[in-house]
Amino acid sequence: MLKKKNKILILFCCICLLFLNSSFAFALEIPNYPNLGINPPTEGDLPSYVIYIFTFVTYIAGVIAIISFAIGAVQLILAAASPSMAGEAKDRMRSAILGLVLTVAAVAILRTINMAIITPTLTELPTGDGLFYTNGPNYQAAPGSESDTSDIPNGYRTLAYRCSGSDVLLIWKFPKANFKGNDDNYGGVTVVRKKCGQTESLSGAGSFKTSTEAPGIYYCLEGCSGDMCSGYMSEANAISSVVGSTFKNKIKSIRIVNDLSEDLHYGVIFHSKDDPTAAGNCTQPLFSKDASKEIECFNDVAVSASTTVFYWNDKKYLTSGQGIDFYSEPFGWGKGSRAAKYSLDAKTIGENWSGNSGSLTLNYTGIERPSRYKQLYQTFQQRSGSVKVKGNYVLVLWAGSSCQVFFQDVVNLKSTELTATGGSIQNIYIIPAK
Repeated sequence: MLKKKNKILILFCCICLLFLNSSFAFALEIPNYPNLGINPPTEGDLPSYVIYIFTFVTYIAGVIAIISFAIGAVQLILAAASPSMAGEAKDRMRSAILGLVLTVAAVAILRTINMAIITPTLTELPTGDGLFYTNGPNYQAAPGSESDTSDIPNGYRTLAYRCSGSDVLLIWKFPKANFKGNDDNYGGVTVVRKKCGQTESLSGAGSFKTSTEAPGIYYCLEGCSGDMCSGYMSEANAISSVVGSTFKNKIKSIRIVNDLSEDLHYGVIFHSKDDPTAAGNCTQPLFSKDASKEIECFNDVAVSASTTVFYWNDKKYLTSGQGIDFYSEPFGWGKGSRAAKYSLDAKTIGENWSGNSGSLTLNYTGIERPSRYKQLYQTFQQRSGSVKVKGNYVLVLWAGSSCQVFFQDVVNLKSTELTATGGSIQNIYIIPAK
């Protein structure tokens, strides 16, 4: 059995090989490295440090084994008259040889199993998808919003957007911290649109927020051109609603983002009243009539208290329904109403239809009415009784400057807000919807 001292020697050699991390930390602070027959480590290059430290510790272990062997040999020479001392010397020499063999064997085994263990390489960690601060070569994960850009690390005032899909990122840049503009109407705010792989400088921004661009209606406090608003912009709105206080009656333009992959084409009508179903001033239906367009801007929005949002059925308009019938009497489709009718079928309506009610000539075939009556009420404008909506359509009726939107049958136009004051239907807009 080996003596205790010899066991400690072997253990020391093993510890020298195992504690690379502690040696590595020390080596990083040494300005000059001993010449071991290999290239000295390069500053900042982790693999070269690891290779150098491994070689250095191996040399140290070998030197310790040789010195221990020499000490044992000297002890053996001096122990000619002492058998116990001679035995101890021989144990020391055997332990030194064993330690040297273990050191060489360890290196040989490591090289045989995997050369990369003692000759490591650095692999740059992928940043993956997401939002990052960057100074050019380096990246740090960035949040979706930052209330104060002074908290961003020095030199990293550029946002990089990485994604594996086709999502588009919208970035709101505010001139002041805490998402504030230069005034109550968000003066000085800019919104930019970035595709995967693009970057955006945050120079001059006091704060920012981001959002993935979604299909819908975007409100603009300033003009719109191309793909974007020139000033502050809302996020996507996809349902009929009352406009929030930030944009209510302040909208100057809008941008519509369609979802071409799902064949969803958005349209909107703005109203002067908070109730979008009530009669009042309204805009013409706004939607991109080019079905291949993903984004389209509309300027000069006159009123914007509430919205009617719809999906335009552009390609399959025949699936929206059978069309719309206009009657001269309330409940015109009912038995005994004796109502004249004008029919617009689905093919005639097509992708959309607009016209004057005076062009809708009523058909009295089979209807018993006095000749004088038929002469007085020849068009739907002259006698607007009811409307039968046979499918999924957006029906907009105008009487003077007021309009009202309907999606279902209008059983008695005389009882609606639109004509309650005695006005007559003048203009009509019909859109096949989904």
